[in-house]
Amino acid sequence: MPKTTKAKFTCFYCGNEYVETNFYKSYSDFYSNIGKIPYCKQCVEKFYQQYFDRYTNEGCLTPEKKAVQRLCMIFDIYYKDDIFISAMNKIKTSGMNISPMFQYIKQIQLQQYKNKSYENTISEAEQESFAMASISDLSSEITVDQKTIDFFGSGFTDEDYKYLKKEYDDWTARHECNTKAQEEVIKDICFNRLQNLKALRKGEDTKDITASFQKMLDAGKLQPKQNAGDTTADNQTFGTLIDKWENERPLPEIDEELKDVDKIGFYIDTFFKGHTCRMLNVKNAFSNLYSSMMKKFTVNKPEYNLDEDDYDSEINFDAIFGDQSSDLFDK
Repeated sequence: MPKTTKAKFTCFYCGNEYVETNFYKSYSDFYSNIGKIPYCKQCVEKFYQQYFDRYTNEGCLTPEKKAVQRLCMIFDIYYKDDIFISAMNKIKTSGMNISPMFQYIKQIQLQQYKNKSYENTISEAEQESFAMASISDLSSEITVDQKTIDFFGSGFTDEDYKYLKKEYDDWTARHECNTKAQEEVIKDICFNRLQNLKALRKGEDTKDITASFQKMLDAGKLQPKQNAGDTTADNQTFGTLIDKWENERPLPEIDEELKDVDKIGFYIDTFFKGHTCRMLNVKNAFSNLYSSMMKKFTVNKPEYNLDEDDYDSEINFDAIFGDQSSDLFDK
C-alpha cells in the first residue's frame, strides 16, 4: 500500500510551508476550512514568548497564564483555568523544559474539549456571572456575618455565603439536626448544592455531583425512602412524636369555627392544673385562677356582731334557716 501524502500548509506569519502535523488542530469556525490554526508551531511559540516577556516586564504575578490566555483569545482556542493548572502540573512532574503553551494545547486536544473554542470560554464566564447574580437575588436579604464565615470556612464570595446559609437553614428547619455528624452532613449537602448550581449555569455535566449528593443523603438518612412514614410510632414514643410534629409540621392557625367554644382549655387550666398547684402549695397563675373560681361555689358561715344595737335573734334565725319554719309551726 502506498503511503498517503500529508497535506502541506503555509504559515501566515513566517511564510514557510510545512506538513499539517506542524500546525495545531483548531475547532474554531474561523478556521473550519482547514481545521488547523494557520500558524506553525514555531511561530505560535514565538508569540507566546513575546507575551510572556511583556507580562513579566509589566509585573504580572502569573505571566505564563496571562500569555496562554491571550493567545487562546487570538487563535480562538478554548480556555479554562482548570486545564491550565493541569498543564502546569504535568510540566512540573515531568521535569522537562516544556512550553506552557505547547502543553496547554496538548491538554485541550482531549475528547471532552472537542468542538470548543474561545466562544465557549466567553459563554461560560457569562453564565457564571448570571449564576452569581441569581444566587445574590435569592439571598439578597441575608447578611453575611463573621459567624457564618467561621461556620462554612473562608474562601467563598458573599453570594456563596448567603446561598449556603439559606440552604443550611432550610435543611435544618425540615430535618432533625442534633449531633455534630448530622451538622457536617447537612453542611456538605449545602456545598454540593452550590457546586451543582454553578455547574448547571455553565452547562457542565452534573452526573458526578448528583451521585455525590445521593451518597450524602444516605449518610444523613435523609433519603425519602428512609423517612417513609416518619419512622412511625414503632421506633419512637408518643411524646417524641408530638415534639417532632410540633417542630417539623406544626398545626396551622385554627379556624374560627373550630376554636375552643366550650372552654375545655380553660377548665383544664383551672380544675386540673390549678387544683394540682393548690394541693402542692404552689402559688402561680393557675392556683390563683382555681382560688377565684372556687370562691363562686364556696359557702361561708355568716358571722354576727353581738355588740350591735340592732341585733335581732329572730331576724338572724330567719336569715339562716328561712322564714318558712314559722309557717310549719303555725300549721
